[in-house]
Amino acid sequence: MNRNLRMLLSAAVYGFGLLASIYIGGWVMILEPIKSTITAYTLGTLTLQRLIVAIVKCFCSLTVAGLIWCMGYIASNYIYDSRDDETLSE
Repeated sequence: MNRNLRMLLSAAVYGFGLLASIYIGGWVMILEPIKSTITAYTLGTLTLQRLIVAIVKCFCSLTVAGLIWCMGYIASNYIYDSRDDETLSE
């Protein structure tokens, strides 16, 4: 595969991993539970179970976001690793 094509595909995979980690870690696991907890509290339908689930999601969100980002980073390095160019030029 062409070097430039691999580099472009690698950047696209990395960008997808970064955006997916921001969406899942930031929106799905932090902002959405906080928003639904505030809404439930306002409506008077907040239960202890819903509150505990929201707290666990918020605590785990950074771990999940980091995991998704790492998977994208590893996949992009698998597609294109700049160290390969250094060994080929020697």
